[in-house]
Amino acid sequence: MINYFKGAYGLNLLLRVHGSAIYKASVPGIISAIISILIDQVWNPVRDPENDLDHPYAVGVLVSSVSFLIIFRANFSYQRYWEACGAVHQFMGKWHDATQHTAVFHMQCKHYDGIKPPSYFDHPDLNKLNLTRDREKRRSSSLTKSELKSRRVLKSIEVVDSFSNEEVVPPQSKSLRQSRLAYTPSRLLGQGRLDGGWGLLYENDEGKSLLESGGDNDPAAEAFPSRNNAGGGFASTENGRTPSLFLQELAHLSSLCSAVALATLRNDIEGSESPLDTYHPGEPWPEADPTKLPRSEKKKILNSLRYWVGMDRTPEMRTKYNASRPLLVIGGVSENEIAFLQRAKGPSAKVTLAWNWLSEFIMREHLAGSLGNIGPPIVSRIIQFLSDGMIFYNHARKIMYIPFPFPHAQLSAFFVLVMIPAIPFMMDQYTNEVWLGAILTFLTVTCLVGLHEVARELENPFRNVPNDLPLCTLQAMFNEALITMFAGYHPDHYWDADDFTKPPKKPEQPVVIDTNKGTNGIEMKVSNLSSWPASPPPQSTLETNQTISRMEEKINKQSAEIEELRHLVEKKLRNDENMVDDMISDLQKDVHTIEQTLSS
Repeated sequence: MINYFKGAYGLNLLLRVHGSAIYKASVPGIISAIISILIDQVWNPVRDPENDLDHPYAVGVLVSSVSFLIIFRANFSYQRYWEACGAVHQFMGKWHDATQHTAVFHMQCKHYDGIKPPSYFDHPDLNKLNLTRDREKRRSSSLTKSELKSRRVLKSIEVVDSFSNEEVVPPQSKSLRQSRLAYTPSRLLGQGRLDGGWGLLYENDEGKSLLESGGDNDPAAEAFPSRNNAGGGFASTENGRTPSLFLQELAHLSSLCSAVALATLRNDIEGSESPLDTYHPGEPWPEADPTKLPRSEKKKILNSLRYWVGMDRTPEMRTKYNASRPLLVIGGVSENEIAFLQRAKGPSAKVTLAWNWLSEFIMREHLAGSLGNIGPPIVSRIIQFLSDGMIFYNHARKIMYIPFPFPHAQLSAFFVLVMIPAIPFMMDQYTNEVWLGAILTFLTVTCLVGLHEVARELENPFRNVPNDLPLCTLQAMFNEALITMFAGYHPDHYWDADDFTKPPKKPEQPVVIDTNKGTNGIEMKVSNLSSWPASPPPQSTLETNQTISRMEEKINKQSAEIEELRHLVEKKLRNDENMVDDMISDLQKDVHTIEQTLSS
């Protein structure tokens, strides 16, 4: 598959030769342009009307018919390409779902009762305490510019290496992470376990979380990817700690089934090399574009030339390419597995054998109790997913094994060749200049032949390198998805209900009875005060600052409201005083008027 980005007007795409339909179609286009020049110079050099075609529209009708024929084939090729792409993702998705469900059921078996996180069912009283499960309280809009920049890196689901340590500020970020996971009275959160609980299987790690242990030498810390040490991810085996044997075998069989299926899709020659290899967790993704593989410039140029002239479609070339890019399997492939796979005849038999190994393993372990107390109807869904995966594999196999119908392919190829000499005659009638006729002929033929090449490239997306599906990359992504089974339980699901339901009590002072006062005194002492439960950790500095900030905002808001009310009251009082003054003035006028009346 060719990865590309959309540059300005697509100009960045024009220089790519390997995988291009334009460059392949340019060869017939150049031949047709030469024919156009020869027609003008040899057949009709002086533009004699007697040599002109009476009705050049006949050639136009031919071109239109051939265009319809080619577009019809290209349309069905696109359908085959996307159907194959969908079928691959569907059968890999179904098998992955079945595998992950099996792993989830396995984690519920009684062997892990000692490391399971606490259950909400066992602590219904917590619902009365107004607790939340919020991981964060602070909004991004309230952060400063530097804090927001650090947060984008620290909270990214991808490991970001483009920022320096000074920009990210690791000490501050570490305190932020720890403070948000610390005990607070309003959130049901503990420090959690970054080992997914697996450390509880080891005696020296009982009750110990990764955040408490920390350090570069901590085995649990090295078992998980980080900014500084990606290691093997969840599949790390540092210091002898290996994932569950059941999960290891389950991941291997699922990876093997997918790898065998993809190997049979891209290889159509029985008896040719189709190797499998070992997948190392955490390694870079295989390149989807074969031109980006580590090769010499000379080899890359030769490959482009072979593609240009159509010499890269031989079975020998495909076999060499497949052998140089083996499909990777978690845990590798044993000699016994290879012996059985080689004994199975045909691609369907090989895939069925690998599928049977996976299905039989799941059912055998279920009957033995490895899937916990899961009911048979639920387990039947796993078998249904496995069966659905085989259906979609056969859809993909149909596209790979059944080619585009030969009669249509032959008809298209014949009339594409007919267009090479036919179009120059038509262009000779519509143009008066040699160079213009040659250019138009070249563009028209290149367009038609290029569309035909696109149809040929897409009709089998498992073989036509480099426009094939990136099966090696998809297999590697499938393997990494399987490895997440080794992660254990959710890291934030480890909390202690006693921190919220049973407030810690202060230890009583030791009572000492003086034996010198004539009694059979007994000295009562508390031998180890540190064994008493400590008081809950206070709120983090960050959360305290947030609380203070919110309180200040409320106080300022209320002060503004009080000031506004005061102004309103004063205004009201002033209005009332003015009204009283007016009334007194009116009364005085009335009294004065009455006095004058009486005196007269």
